[in-house]
Amino acid sequence: MILARRRQLIYLGLPLLIIIILFSGSNLDNEWGHRLDSLGDNFKAGVSYVTGNGTVQVSYPSTNTPSNATNSSITAFPSELSAGATESTIRTKPYGRPGYELPLANGVPLRIMALGASTTRGDSPEEGIDNNGFRRPLRERLTSIGNKVNYVGTQRLGNMTDNDIEAYPGVHTATIHGNAQRAVPKSLPNLFLVNAGSNDCFQHVDIDNFYKRYDALVRYLLEASPRSTVVICTILPTWDTRFNGREEVWKVNPQIRRLAKIYKQQELPVVLAELQGPDGIQDGNLAEDGMHPGTAGYEMMATKMYDAIVEADARGFLQPPVPMQGILDDGDEERKDEEYMKWFNEKQILDNVTALAEQREINRMIAELAKMKKEKAERRPEDTKLRRHPKMLF
Repeated sequence: MILARRRQLIYLGLPLLIIIILFSGSNLDNEWGHRLDSLGDNFKAGVSYVTGNGTVQVSYPSTNTPSNATNSSITAFPSELSAGATESTIRTKPYGRPGYELPLANGVPLRIMALGASTTRGDSPEEGIDNNGFRRPLRERLTSIGNKVNYVGTQRLGNMTDNDIEAYPGVHTATIHGNAQRAVPKSLPNLFLVNAGSNDCFQHVDIDNFYKRYDALVRYLLEASPRSTVVICTILPTWDTRFNGREEVWKVNPQIRRLAKIYKQQELPVVLAELQGPDGIQDGNLAEDGMHPGTAGYEMMATKMYDAIVEADARGFLQPPVPMQGILDDGDEERKDEEYMKWFNEKQILDNVTALAEQREINRMIAELAKMKKEKAERRPEDTKLRRHPKMLF
């Protein structure tokens, strides 16, 4: 009797063990090194997801189907059907991370205003600086993933085509706020890049209450352009000894970081670009003045701001800009007429120079011909005398 019961348990247990093994096998690493149970809850069964690497079909196992159900569409893990699974399909290509391989916010145009002072302008004592600063590398990264970009502002600086900006050297936060009040209504950006506070430190302007001025600026931008997202930046370190602002920087940056936390708690469309820290800009990345970065430092700033914009996209902040007459989605396209006029003017100058050179050559030829005619006229009496007495030639 005991032996019979043992055999019965073995017969009943073997199928159960096989089912457990088969079912657990569906969660083994696939060819891409991802486990099926690690796909998360962001994919819905039967829905196609488009990524930078193609269309992906993801569906999850279901335990609602009877174990004896049959379905011609079931293709994956047939051995699981007895356990109630209907389908387990994983992606066949790697997943493209949104914001890096794909356009931000489904390709929304980015009308960007860079607000600040000399660092925003791209100033630096480094030889050969082009004053494009962080704007050119940032623009190139954004356009490379499919977003159109148009920098806006009342100033133009740098040798890039789309070089509009709203930044002036030496200004502190309150002045930047005043500049924004004049410039923002003219273009209504949907993305602000704010780098303010360095001159507050260098000029030692009420550092303990810096956050109040900075907050007033940020809230104005959000109110003046309601579809906007604001990227705020911690300010760069400094080892300059003329203005002695280093200690002030260490007081200002914590205020900016705390404001970023407040905005997050209040669910405002504001994100922080941390320019300092272990992977940020260090003293060694500054130019010889100890205040401004060189070309490599501006590249680092662009990377940090790009990461912040990607975060804004992930948090659903980016919105289409308000349509405005005369402001195109693509800043380079907006300058086409201007580039034509520049080319036309240069061509006119070249044509004028060519015409003057041609006229000088014509005048030279006229003078030479006149000289020849005069010389010929002076020789004519002798020629006449010779013709009248031909025998004198012998």
